[in-house]
Parts: sequence; C-alpha cells; structure tokens
Amino acid sequence: MRIGIEKYGWRFYLAISRLKPVKGMNSIHSSGKHIIMWDLDNISEMEAVITLEEVQETFKLPRIWLINTGLPRYWHAFCFKLLPWEDVVHILASSDKLDKVYFAIGIIRGYFTLRYSKKKGRQFQPAIILQGYGEEDIDPFEFTSFITYPSARK
Repeated sequence: MRIGIEKYGWRFYLAISRLKPVKGMNSIHSSGKHIIMWDLDNISEMEAVITLEEVQETFKLPRIWLINTGLPRYWHAFCFKLLPWEDVVHILASSDKLDKVYFAIGIIRGYFTLRYSKKKGRQFQPAIILQGYGEEDIDPFEFTSFITYPSARK
C-alpha cells in the first residue's frame, strides 16, 4: 500500500510492504578482493551464455557457473576468480546484458550480492558451467561471504 502527495515536481509517499528474509552471497572475500557475479534478467539461456562467453574470452576468466533463478529468462552467474574491486567493476560494466539496477546498487555499496535462497517457492536450477582459462582462485564450495536480508515478496 502506498499513500502519496505530489507537489512542485516532487512525490512524497509512505509505503507499507511485506518483506521476507532471503539469503544471499556477497562478492567480497576476506582478502578484500571480490569474485565476479552477474545478474542477467529477461534474456534467453543462449543470450546469457553468449554474454558470459564474450566476457570470459576478453578477460581470460576461469569457469563461470550459470544458474537459473527459478523463473524463465532470469539468471545468476558466478566466477570464483579473486580480483580487486576496480577490475570486477570493469568486467561487469563490459557485460552486455547485465542488470543495470543490480550494477548500480553494487557500486553504491562497494560489493555485489545475489540471492541464493528460494523466493515464492522457486528453486534455483543449475544450468551450465562455462569452461574457461586457468583455475579459480577459491573453491566455490568454500566461499563464505553470505548475508540474510529483507526482500519484497513478489
């Protein structure tokens, strides 16, 4: 529910919405470096793969794990190469189909977060592992930067 007033080109409003805690993974590692995480919305699996392969080739990245979020055409991807913040920002900015809101929020906070828990009963589905160049810097199953945060129930 939203109650609002518009005056002089401004909108003032009070909103009430129901939130649900969800679990997410942060890009920042205890070393201060970051892994690379993509949020790719409303694109086909093929478009997601092409986008990631282009970035992987350009930056010679190791494996990229592509996961479907439980909704058709919505994807998360992870590359477990540890890089300085500036390099991660550059790589993500070079990713053609990256969700711009996800990118902007990450820039503001200084790290990126992607949800991994269920939302409205939707489970993540493994899709593809894109083989890349060299080894990851950290074992994907040993990464430990997690958070619980409120998310709007949609």
